[in-house]
Amino acid sequence: MKDYYTISEISKLYGIGTDSLRYYEEAGALEPKRGKNNYRLYRLKDVYRLNIIRDLLQLGFSMKQVKTYLDCQNLEHTLIMLEDEKKKIREQEERLKLAEESIRKRMEHINRYREAKEGEYLLKKFPDRYCLQLNEDFTRDEEVDFAIKRLQKRHEDKIRSLGDQSFGASLSPADIKNGIYNLFHSVFFILEDAEPDSTRTQNAEDLRENSDILLPAGSYLTTFYRGPYTQSPQKIKALMEEAESRRFKITGDILELYPIDNRYTTQAEEFVTEIQIRVEKQ
Repeated sequence: MKDYYTISEISKLYGIGTDSLRYYEEAGALEPKRGKNNYRLYRLKDVYRLNIIRDLLQLGFSMKQVKTYLDCQNLEHTLIMLEDEKKKIREQEERLKLAEESIRKRMEHINRYREAKEGEYLLKKFPDRYCLQLNEDFTRDEEVDFAIKRLQKRHEDKIRSLGDQSFGASLSPADIKNGIYNLFHSVFFILEDAEPDSTRTQNAEDLRENSDILLPAGSYLTTFYRGPYTQSPQKIKALMEEAESRRFKITGDILELYPIDNRYTTQAEEFVTEIQIRVEKQ
């Protein structure tokens, strides 16, 4: 067995690029001897350390951790380091589980709303829905979109991903009756968007403390449409006429929600919009 190996020999033997070997040296994990012409010469103890470096890097340790371990290599330190890494792996597993659950919910959400029937007028009973809200007037879809992102930025601790969030904008029924369309007065996030007639999963007190407004429980006349937002005025008018034909009194703002929008597709014909109006019997 040779006493020394060149960097090219070590590179071929271990399938490691010479740049990586130089990086290990810069990090202080390897200290090859210098031969003639300042060539690197790797001794048997360097090969031994390289085995450890490769094993630890494959386990997910950082180069800094590897260097610390090599500088203080004993059983107690080995056990402590492995226990710390096991804890990190468990935390990563938990994050992956949460990410997988988020993906599952998004897929269920898309499949549910892509199958929503257009043109139906349904009366649904919703529980109290606590919301975060930004009160401003908007007249263009781009302004609404920007306002939603501003609201998310303001509440990053509560809204980490738009993909997991139900949100919408509000319009005034009086404006619609007066022929004023596309004038939105606020945007909002629903902190827990419960399905109609479902049981709330989050503590109501916590939701109340963390919210700006409440969409009160009650009956909401709803409809869906698919396609570009230019249809909204027509669809809102039709929903209000439906409420009037059923002798409902409209209470509160008109809510326009965006279950499928540019978060999921750039094809406007695939957008799905839901309109909700809280109503009471006259």
